[in-house]
Amino acid sequence: MTVVATPNRRAGTSPSWALLAAAAFLASAALQLQASVQRWLIVGEAGVPVDRTIQDHLYDYSMPADPWVNVGSAAQVFGVATLLLAAGILALMRALAPVSAVFRASAVAVAAVFALNGAHALVSGLIGAPTPIGAPLLQMALSLIPVLGLGALAVRALGRSVALGVAFACLLGSSMPGVLLATFVIAPAVLGFQSHDTTPWSEAVTAVSTAAAGLASLVGAAVAVIRGRGSRS
Repeated sequence: MTVVATPNRRAGTSPSWALLAAAAFLASAALQLQASVQRWLIVGEAGVPVDRTIQDHLYDYSMPADPWVNVGSAAQVFGVATLLLAAGILALMRALAPVSAVFRASAVAVAAVFALNGAHALVSGLIGAPTPIGAPLLQMALSLIPVLGLGALAVRALGRSVALGVAFACLLGSSMPGVLLATFVIAPAVLGFQSHDTTPWSEAVTAVSTAAAGLASLVGAAVAVIRGRGSRS
């Protein structure tokens, strides 16, 4: 018998773990938005040298890499937000338990990459310089795991809970393709112009996708409660 990376369809969904996942994602989204506000509103152009602009990649805090300048405490806040996102992924996996070993390994691998990136942003902000994790080649290699993992997890989770499957899918907004889409397509479409580097409020677009994952997890928890009551009646 082959191992299939999908939850057991006969098992129920845990509303408690789904709620924990929702709380983690919503808190992460709030912190992501706070970091974005620090860059684009609190500091803005007034906090950078006259020969530069706050849109410069120099001030990108989601993945610090040399050369880099932290904007306020944006990197630290974003780092904590990403660590919460990683915790939410693990809670989402537990909400679907029991799951196959492959499903579990996929969720843990995706969460580990986000946790590593979160720790990188947090530590970089604290020490004022990028850690070695920000090396471009390493980041390119690591970026493949969330894309492939979240896509597979979303498809497999749909068989047990449509809402939790959607939550996994929404988290693709925090993957490398999602961030690029937010920066070069969605944010420019909303603001009506394309920046020479980072379009303002691009990080807020990613925060919205994380919040959507939180709302989907809330729906999943509510559906699990309703189904649980129905099975007992």
